[in-house]
Amino acid sequence: MDKRENTASHVLARFRGFIQAAATLVTNIHLPNFAKGSIYQGAGKTVCVPGLNCYSCPAASGACPIGSFQSVVGSSKFNFSYYVTGTLILLGVLLGRFVCGFLCPFGWLQELLHKIPGKKLSTKRLKALTYIKYVVLLFAVVLLPVLVVNDVGMGDPFFCKYVCPQGVLEGAIPLAIANAGIRSALGQLFTWKLFVLIAVVVLSVLFYRPFCKWICPLGAFYALMNKVSLLGIRVDACKCVSCGKCSKVCQMDVDVTRAPNHAECIRCGKCIGACPVDAISYRYGLDVSAEKLPLTADKKKNKLRQNGGMTMKLSKIAALFMVPVLALCLVACSAPGSNASEPTGSDPKIAELIAQEPANADEAAELYAKLMQKENDILSSDNALWEKVFNAANKESTMIEDGSNYGDFLLKTIDGAKDEFTADELKTLKAGAQQIKEIEDKLESLEKKFPGCGNTPSAGESVDASTAGMTAGADASSEATKFPSFTGKDLDGNDVSSDELFSKNKVTVMNFWFTTCKPCVGELGDLEKLNQELAKKGGQVVGVNSFTLDGNKGEIADAKDVLSKKGVTYKNIWFKSDSEAGKFTSNLFSFPTTYVIDQNGNIVGDPIVGAISSAEQRAALDKLIDQAIANSEQ
Repeated sequence: MDKRENTASHVLARFRGFIQAAATLVTNIHLPNFAKGSIYQGAGKTVCVPGLNCYSCPAASGACPIGSFQSVVGSSKFNFSYYVTGTLILLGVLLGRFVCGFLCPFGWLQELLHKIPGKKLSTKRLKALTYIKYVVLLFAVVLLPVLVVNDVGMGDPFFCKYVCPQGVLEGAIPLAIANAGIRSALGQLFTWKLFVLIAVVVLSVLFYRPFCKWICPLGAFYALMNKVSLLGIRVDACKCVSCGKCSKVCQMDVDVTRAPNHAECIRCGKCIGACPVDAISYRYGLDVSAEKLPLTADKKKNKLRQNGGMTMKLSKIAALFMVPVLALCLVACSAPGSNASEPTGSDPKIAELIAQEPANADEAAELYAKLMQKENDILSSDNALWEKVFNAANKESTMIEDGSNYGDFLLKTIDGAKDEFTADELKTLKAGAQQIKEIEDKLESLEKKFPGCGNTPSAGESVDASTAGMTAGADASSEATKFPSFTGKDLDGNDVSSDELFSKNKVTVMNFWFTTCKPCVGELGDLEKLNQELAKKGGQVVGVNSFTLDGNKGEIADAKDVLSKKGVTYKNIWFKSDSEAGKFTSNLFSFPTTYVIDQNGNIVGDPIVGAISSAEQRAALDKLIDQAIANSEQ
């Protein structure tokens, strides 16, 4: 055995506790969030950490692979999680259960609890319990989230919700301490999970790593990869004196001389430190040294050599077989949340947002807004394609917001007009419509859990099927330098003219919307606040509901109802559809769209396409407003 290799093995094993502490800190680096009572939701949360670490922990820097997998497979449309599975296979092939022994925060916690003085019990007679974790992996993580779904077609993350004690320890308890709203919402489920946590804590004091041995599905997955992992344990049969000290110190109940790559071995290195002849060390790569060991007079050692040689041969074959799997994993990791059957144009961020479970109403409202923006982004892309979809809809029918899913409406419309599109165009449209369907399912779920977190039109509002969700952008109008003049009325019947409207304001923000457009309705509250701000600067917001053109009384009544429920006080107007302003409006295919107009009636800059709820959109709008005021003051 190489002396440097042996030294490195001893050093790694000796400093394992420090490595565990560092891994826990890196996995939970956002420590100030504990005081804030909020969860980090930055870009780091799109990356799966190696060990078991709750997504809802305020300090968590990444996503737990078990929770991520359940969220994806439990969505309203089953998706195999290539990203998560690819990440797990990659880690399994590279490290195996080394992750459990060195990189898992919950594993480290169990070890610290076991150091508490008191009676310690052996688990050698309880080896049958180690198979439970494979059952948990198969049923609680994979099958139940797919097969057992709620009324909106979404499966619960059963392991995270009903079993995992890490969620209570890292998520529920610290969030409840910092947030009174969460404390008041705690119920029977929290009580059950707290009981599970207490049970694991007590068992961890008595037994070594009971959760890792018996329950953890992540440990089960890595255990399956242990025999083919590139990182393993090497036993030099020529040096081994069969003293048995390695098996005596192993708290995972493994005889490393007989099975150096046993599924229960977490690569902790205690056997390395205990060996008096330095016969045990870590090895990395395709190790075949056991095949070359010389025959000895000791039959026991010869048998050990033969068994070891056969194991190494099989491991070598398995590892070589995993090379193409690794390549596939890397490809999968480059496209989080993707599905092999979906076109490449699908947005993986939508799956990540859908997988989030907000802890309070504020987080729910923020998530709701992000999802609505994503829905609008989908409809704002591929303008010409979506315009053809809506033009192909049955013009004699209406889409009623009575609980039916808007994505289903789109899918039905696309299917009815499939002959008008190429195969690639159909894939793009169906992928977009399916994502809208899943977004709508999630929005409904959020509304049920956190009533009032979102802003949706009231039941019974209707949209002409030919115009519902019209999408293409504002390209046709962006070239204009002057907003078309018009005479019309507000929704209360008062006369309005463009000359009078623009001339009395330093800036006029014209917002084009329609009644059943969720992003449109969702931003009404923001526009009301903006109107109050502009009043101090000599400006105002004016809304134009595209359904109310020509003074349609039914649509005006629907629009006024929505505006009233949203607390909107700013002016909303209509004009004739055959006027220049009416034609201008008809050329808009993306809603909402917002224009900024100065005192001279000139359009300032490019329109804001999409809701202004996001910080980026609002910043762009504020810049245009400042420019319009500057133009008016010249």
